[in-house]
Parts: sequence; C-alpha cells; structure tokens
Amino acid sequence: MFGGPRGRIMKAALVVNDRAGSLSGLVAPRASLEAALRDAGFDLVAMATDATLQDQWAAVAASPAEIVFVAGGDGTLRDGAERLIGTERIFAPLPGGTMNRVCARLGLSDDPVRAARDYRPGPSVALDVATANGQVFLYQSVVGAPTRLMRFREMQRGGGTRGWLPLARALLRELFRPSSRGLSIRLGAGRRARGHAAVVTMPEPGRPAGLALALARPRGPRGRIRQAWRWFRGRLSEDPDVAAREGDRLAVHGSAPWLRLSLDGETRISPSPVRFRLHRGALRVLAPPRAA
Repeated sequence: MFGGPRGRIMKAALVVNDRAGSLSGLVAPRASLEAALRDAGFDLVAMATDATLQDQWAAVAASPAEIVFVAGGDGTLRDGAERLIGTERIFAPLPGGTMNRVCARLGLSDDPVRAARDYRPGPSVALDVATANGQVFLYQSVVGAPTRLMRFREMQRGGGTRGWLPLARALLRELFRPSSRGLSIRLGAGRRARGHAAVVTMPEPGRPAGLALALARPRGPRGRIRQAWRWFRGRLSEDPDVAAREGDRLAVHGSAPWLRLSLDGETRISPSPVRFRLHRGALRVLAPPRAA
C-alpha cells in the first residue's frame, strides 16, 4: 500500500550521488540531507556514509524503508526511478545536478537541503514515465548527433573554466558540420519527415498531453544555433524548420542499425528504430510540496 496518513512517521532511505553537480560542492552532503529529512519528520534507516551508489541501492533493498529519497542529477534520478517502478517503495527525488529539470517540474527547490526540508510524510501521487526501447526516462530523450556533446559534460566537472574547453570545441565542430538527415519519423497519411536530431519530451506532470516529439532539420550553422537556443528554452517545436508530433507511442527511425541517444542526459547506444512509449501513472512519488 502506498502513502499513508499525513503526519505519520514514515521510514525512509537516502541514496546520494555526492559526485553530482551541486552536491559535489557541499562539505558533507549526506549529513546535511539526513539532518533536513529528520527535521521534516522522516525516520531514516542507517546507511554507510562512504558507500558507492550500487552499495547504497543494495542497502535500500535490504531495508524496511517505505520511501527512498534519491539525491543527484537527472541521470541519477532516472536510475532510481527505474529501480523503484513496480515495487512497493515510494520515490522522492532531490535536486543535486546542474539542470535539475525533473525536480523543477515537480516544483521542488533547486537547493537540495531546502528541498529535503520542504517534504513532509504523507501520501504518494502517480507520476508518468516514458521508455525508449524499454529504458526509462523522466524528462527528455534526445536521438542523433547532438548526444555526442553530452560525453564532454563530465570533462568539465571540477575543471573550472579550462574544463569547458573540450565542450566548446565539440560544440563548434557540431555547429559547422554538414547537416545529416539520417533520422526519420512518420507524420501520418504516408508522409515522413527527415532530420538530424529528435527530441522527445515528457508532458508536464498532471497534464493529459502525450509525449512531444520534435525533429530538428536546421539549415546551416545559423539554424542550428537558433534551434539549440529554442531547445534550451523548451520551445523547439515552435521552430519553422522542425517537424513535430505528439502521442503515447512514437518511433524514430535511423539510416544506421544503431542510434546514439540520451536519457535525461545519460548517453546510450540503442538499435533502430527507437520506440518511445508513455506509461501513465507508472511511478509512485512522494507528494511534492506544491501538490501536498
């Protein structure tokens, strides 16, 4: 049974990726988050302070925790959600990365300690998730050439200004590379559209809309810059050189047998076509502050 009466003491476990963006800057992220969660009324099970993520999840599996707080970037939260779907445990995300788009959509503070303190023991809510060829994501998946840039993200972490140089060089190469049209989607009535990158985004929590697919078809470097800016602002589908579709089931086809894609910022290689599916209410999440 999920959730429980508001105010009841609920046993909880905390999984922390202390290498994630904003968490890596805290002196003692686990201790700070544990103190905030206890202040909020949760009964935390004991966890080793220096355990790897894999060891932390093994400890969660052996614990009596009803709720699992997961602190990290969107990729860490994606992994946590994938582990908890289909179990009797409730997922509670905490921001700890650079973008924190999953937590922002749930109305959580971008400060991990404040977000932990804002939670309260109480009921859970059903959250939609999506899969790309069976692999879970919570916010967005990107298919195609731009995913090459994501591997440079780790290079800049902790490197200051110099750490961003490999990413800047890769971005310039990508902008001036001749446009590829190696991806295609069906638009209906026998029509197809071809492009170089596909972006599939989850609907806002609580909205009845389906997955939103935008296929980028830029015309030269200027078009790539324009589309990159609109993508960053969440308005890629408004671009005149983008083909868009919406639905609970979508597919992106490639000219190669394997395609590179990202799931909430984490890159993967997957066979073509990449089939996307929306799973409504598949994940139980502790009611965030704005929904409480």
